[in-house]
Amino acid sequence: MNQSDFQSLANESLNTFAEIASTAVNKLNSQSSVSPHIFASGNTFTGGEAFGNLDDIQQKNRESLISLQHEPAIARLVLEDESGEQRVFYIARKGSLILASGKQLAAYGSPIGRLAEAPVGEERSVQLPKGKKSFTLIEKTNFDPRFLDNQWDSIRNQYRHMELGVFSIESLRALLQAQDIDASDELDRMLEQAETASLVNQGITHQIRIAMGLRDQPILDQFQGDIFRLPLDSQLIILGPPGTGKTTTLIKRLGQKIDLENLEEDESRIASLSGQLGLHASNWLMFTPSDLLKHYLKEAFNKEQVPASDARIKTWGAYRNDIARNTMGILRSANTGRYTLKPDMENLSAEIITDPRKWFELFSAFHDQRLRSQLLEGAEIAKDAAPVKGQAIAQQILKFTERLAGLSWMEIYRELGLFEEKIKAALEESRTVTDDLLKKERNRLYNADKEIFLRMSKLLAELKLEDEPDEEAEFDEDEPEISTQTSSDIQKAVKAYVSALRTLARSRYRKRSMPKASRAARIVDWLEVNIPAEPVLLEIGQRISFQNGLRRFVNAFRRYVADVPASYQAFRKQHAGNLNLYKESPVSPLHLCSTELDAIVLLILRNARELLLQDYIARDITSVRFESLRNLSTLFRTQIMVDEATDFSVIQLACMEALTSLHTRSFFACGDFNQRITTTGIRSKDQLSWVSPRIVEKNITLVYRQSRALNMFSGQLLKLLNGDLSSHGELPKESTHEGVQPVLLENASVDSAVEWIAQRIKEVESSVKLMPTIAVLMNAEEEVKPMAEKLSAHLEAINLRAVACEEGQILGEGADVRVFNVQHIKGLEFEAVFFVGVDRLAEYKPELFDRYLYVGATRAATYLGLVCYQELPSKMDELRSEFVEEWV
Repeated sequence: MNQSDFQSLANESLNTFAEIASTAVNKLNSQSSVSPHIFASGNTFTGGEAFGNLDDIQQKNRESLISLQHEPAIARLVLEDESGEQRVFYIARKGSLILASGKQLAAYGSPIGRLAEAPVGEERSVQLPKGKKSFTLIEKTNFDPRFLDNQWDSIRNQYRHMELGVFSIESLRALLQAQDIDASDELDRMLEQAETASLVNQGITHQIRIAMGLRDQPILDQFQGDIFRLPLDSQLIILGPPGTGKTTTLIKRLGQKIDLENLEEDESRIASLSGQLGLHASNWLMFTPSDLLKHYLKEAFNKEQVPASDARIKTWGAYRNDIARNTMGILRSANTGRYTLKPDMENLSAEIITDPRKWFELFSAFHDQRLRSQLLEGAEIAKDAAPVKGQAIAQQILKFTERLAGLSWMEIYRELGLFEEKIKAALEESRTVTDDLLKKERNRLYNADKEIFLRMSKLLAELKLEDEPDEEAEFDEDEPEISTQTSSDIQKAVKAYVSALRTLARSRYRKRSMPKASRAARIVDWLEVNIPAEPVLLEIGQRISFQNGLRRFVNAFRRYVADVPASYQAFRKQHAGNLNLYKESPVSPLHLCSTELDAIVLLILRNARELLLQDYIARDITSVRFESLRNLSTLFRTQIMVDEATDFSVIQLACMEALTSLHTRSFFACGDFNQRITTTGIRSKDQLSWVSPRIVEKNITLVYRQSRALNMFSGQLLKLLNGDLSSHGELPKESTHEGVQPVLLENASVDSAVEWIAQRIKEVESSVKLMPTIAVLMNAEEEVKPMAEKLSAHLEAINLRAVACEEGQILGEGADVRVFNVQHIKGLEFEAVFFVGVDRLAEYKPELFDRYLYVGATRAATYLGLVCYQELPSKMDELRSEFVEEWV
């Protein structure tokens, strides 16, 4: 393609940008709200959803027009149909317009837009309104539009032609300006040719990173495109090396699937089953390992016009703690909960931390058996304590439990529902008699001592919460009603007395002793002789025992979910001496480590999902008895996304998958096993199938980040450190980014390391003619600030500063050199990276050294420097020849 052809392309493209932007502005200025009177009826009960949908459409149109105003197009396609006729389409990131010039503009999410992902020369069929049509992609130009000095330009453009090859065009505006140079004399002609030659280069030239953030990739390649357009109800993990656009593909997928216009008919139907379609656009969550990456994800989402607030992008730890405390009642609050989270507690064995699947399955089986035992014991208790009127129902329950072993829980709960009303009637009759007896004893105690409940309230205030549990006492009373009113101390004391009396009476009747450290036992000891006479206790005890047995069969499904925390406490107590599971016991039985909390959350979610899938529950989900399940169902999302999935444990990923809508089951993740930098992170593909057997693995290996030199170095590093070589990336064959060899400093002191890094930074800036993004990676958080301070002193002469990004929270500004703890930089990208203390990393973290080194090395696009305080670790000796001392 000659110079004039490129200039013609530039002229047409910039004129079209201007037309698209001005048309969008005119439509925005003329756009007026549509009155609700266009509907036949304004009934707010029947028409509210229609009004809401109309408002959503108007808002979406406004956002599309604003986007076109600032970014008119991201690609230009030349398509040839079956008859040989060629048509030009401009592709926008979002939205489309009818242009007065007749130029055609299509959204990237449209069928025509999908052709932007195809390789040039490929023929594809497109479903158009008038039917399918085949096109061959003849030519494609990718744009990066900018409006500067009151005129349009596009920089770092990539031009592809099926016969002419691939070219990079630095600036369309500069190309046109070069055309206008007066070439009347020989020197002007020479300068013009030199100018044009520097603007158009064969192949893909490297885009220097001058700003922090995730790489913007408006058009995906054909492999990424096939992935992100998969049906809404798919489950998938994208595996691939750094710089392959895995995260970008996730973001594109989400952006496409929250737009109802992009959904197929089946997808719309599935989405509607998950709730009102109007909520679909916000009914998603993305999980990320760090707050720093969360910040850059939000920026990337904004470029795709996907509103991404902190409510949508979460770190797993923060989200899990919130739902465990405020929705599931696992963690203690002022009013509810059982456990206290101790994130630094290390009570689980190393084997369980590495792979907790068998441990979780043991816990799940224990919970199952514990619930079955409760029903079997309840049937026996009810039979033994049944009064004359209650013997028939007791026998029916006993007969039912004889078949318990052969029934699944869903079968058990379904059958119990058939005679639960009979159980409730017998329970109510017995409870009426018991309540009268308890009230008499309460009044007798009060009449004998008017101050006794005041003194008892003081006792209750002194009792510790970590009392020894009495599991049978749970069934002595009805489930407490939720009240918004705060009980007085007297009310609490009276309630505690009656509860203790129930426990005492049942224990006496069944000839059992109460747990000595339980609250009931302490209250009885405090009462001393002020307890009912033995005949009265036995009468109350018989009826309480009968009710205790019956209550296990009323709303029994609730315990399938609600009893999970209690089951874990009993499970851990039973296995306390099993060193294969627990290397030590916690200080308190009510303390949990993070992995234990994950396991409890997962079993609650899985059991709740199993119940919610039952038709008899789904039909009656709004009833009071299903309130707890209904609350849990509000956690489910139409789409769940996970970035850097290999840093999460198999239990954590399973929790995230269990948060998907019952109807969509939409779960998309991305990661790289070679980049796992956590001891708990997922380690193998078979663990993924445990998370969900529906998860499909897709591998992408085309790298868009690194130079050829650093990509080769990364491959050698993987081989040397026994990484997964199948996940090593390859550069596009058209890439011209050759790069430079990495540099190495050995036997450094802290001061000499700082001076050496400062000198290399000056070399980088001198080489690229502007200040690119630079990161300095440290092994520990306490090393970050001192390094930033020392490095700033050395860079002051060239007006640069180093910023300590402590805990990955501080982001720095503009041309700042950023200093990080290496554990915070997953998913980020820099032009130059310096890794300080590689030898100490090998010493301090031998089990994760290779992964940290690989992650650190692959953050760099062009320049990589390693610093050792002694010598290069011995396992890296084979790579010594790959390093140079400086880049000058």
